[in-house]
Amino acid sequence: MIVKQYGLTYLRVQKEDLELIRYWRNKPFIRNTMQFQKYITPQMQQQWFEKINNKYNYYFLIEYEGKKIGLINCKDTDVNRVAEGGIFFWETNYWNTPIPALASLTMLEAIFEVFQSGDTSIITVLKNNHHALKFNQYLGYEIFNETNIAFKLQLTKERYFQKTYKLKKAAQILMGKATSKMEIIAQPSELLDDKINEYLMKQLS
Repeated sequence: MIVKQYGLTYLRVQKEDLELIRYWRNKPFIRNTMQFQKYITPQMQQQWFEKINNKYNYYFLIEYEGKKIGLINCKDTDVNRVAEGGIFFWETNYWNTPIPALASLTMLEAIFEVFQSGDTSIITVLKNNHHALKFNQYLGYEIFNETNIAFKLQLTKERYFQKTYKLKKAAQILMGKATSKMEIIAQPSELLDDKINEYLMKQLS
């Protein structure tokens, strides 16, 4: 499955991508922003892939200008129409650019508008990750729970439409209107949610 929007390409994670992801996920500057901070071995990475390679979890490599720069995900979409999201960029020169916001907008549009596979998006942000907290609140996420080390934030479909309208307009201006329409390249599959398969079948008919 490949998704394109705003000049970025999203490639659903395959087995051959695991070592690239593991390499960057183990880097201290990435690992220290995660809840799970232990070193990930090849065996652990393989076990993770076997667990998430199904129709309820969607992990995509983010590609920009022909280079893979990060990972974005929407997981556990079968639970009460609540989708848990996450994103990280190993190419640090993109951290303080519009690229993370563009990637987040694409994932949220897919969830709430294109596939209509969820009514709420939730994320977890470590309390010491002030940049990520501010970024997600900018997108409309609100804190609804917390632990000793992390905040839980949520974004409802209603709030998504309220908060992202202007952001999407700005994205069109920044990246060009021609790139704003989401393009999805995929065939119906048992690895895709029923809502996604229904959408793809309509596109093929």
